[in-house]
Amino acid sequence: MPDNAAEGARWLRQAQQDLEDAKFTREGTRFNLACFLGQQAAEKAIKAYLYFRGAEDVWGHSLIDLCEDAKIFEMFFDTIKSEARQLDKYYYITRYPEFLPGGVPSEAFDRIDADRAIELSHVVVDFVRERVG
Repeated sequence: MPDNAAEGARWLRQAQQDLEDAKFTREGTRFNLACFLGQQAAEKAIKAYLYFRGAEDVWGHSLIDLCEDAKIFEMFFDTIKSEARQLDKYYYITRYPEFLPGGVPSEAFDRIDADRAIELSHVVVDFVRERVG
């Protein structure tokens, strides 16, 4: 396996593990963490694709920005931008109280939020897996 493919596979393995961890934390009623891990799984999956395609400068946490980077290689990344946009919202708000005036992330999310984040993340991870797997 070429270096690019190996690095992409490594990132995709972690994306899949983060998705499993999101499900695990959801079942433990840690809904904010499940949402965050859903975002992380999608982020790592898109980064896996970029590494697989040979990108050298892969950075950032915005899924929208990473999709734009991936469009250099494949325009179909536009088709998951809606999911990416929604998942981007879980990067900060699920972890930092400053984004929730009067509340804390551990109390602000419920099972419906976690289910949605996991569903969106599955779309992104599966989309990438079809292209590099």
